[in-house]
Amino acid sequence: MKHSLLIAATCGVILAQPCTGKADTSFTINNTTADAFLASGSAGNPAGANLTANNYGGAGTLAIGPASSTKGEFDSVIKFNTAGAISQFNTTYGAGNWQFTSLTLMLASNTGTNGAVPGNTIFNTVNGGSFGIDWLSNDSWVEGSGTPAAPSATGVNFNSISTLLAGSDSLGTYTYTPPGNNVYANYSLSLDAGLVSDAAAGGDVSLYFYAADNQISYLFNSRTFASGRPQLTLTSAPVPEPATIALLAVSLGGILCLRGRKRKI
Repeated sequence: MKHSLLIAATCGVILAQPCTGKADTSFTINNTTADAFLASGSAGNPAGANLTANNYGGAGTLAIGPASSTKGEFDSVIKFNTAGAISQFNTTYGAGNWQFTSLTLMLASNTGTNGAVPGNTIFNTVNGGSFGIDWLSNDSWVEGSGTPAAPSATGVNFNSISTLLAGSDSLGTYTYTPPGNNVYANYSLSLDAGLVSDAAAGGDVSLYFYAADNQISYLFNSRTFASGRPQLTLTSAPVPEPATIALLAVSLGGILCLRGRKRKI
């Protein structure tokens, strides 16, 4: 009886295909470990024309606004700790056997409708627009405890921006369309090499927010607010482990493939 063997492409080829049997895994970090807004102040801001030395790490909201806005520029910085997520991924797949497939940031606000006037006059009227997010290599900044009613002289402030951005990567530009009060808006972060490496290390990850046009006025709840705090969902998948199948030429009673041709023995 003659035996036959189907050979794909060339003889002796080794086929590799994923064989893991495990689905993607997600982990949501339900709050930041530190956050603050950074304000420049302006002639039209009742809080003052120069707020650059003030710390607002204890405020219940974070803010983004351009330098041209009535109340001046607002940037914000937040910090998540990824230790819990990395521990879960390592337990599920084994250390080094997984990779990130997405990182999604979720922000909500109790002042989330277009045209809404914030309760504190330090902030601009809410308006849609574009903003940017950077990953920061610097996690050493201090949140501080200042509030709009009682700013602090200790902690990160507007004058810290150059230091914060000394090591940073852009994660992209995003569009803010006010979704309504206490409704989360989701933003898919770029899988930038710096961000991915930082998050995978299982420590602090810092993100920096700034206006990307002259229209945006974005308020979103900070970690000290009662609800709707910032969240970060990390999703991972197993690294494919090849199941190799070697196709061997049959020496007896089979078909030998020589130089790309079939030859009967």
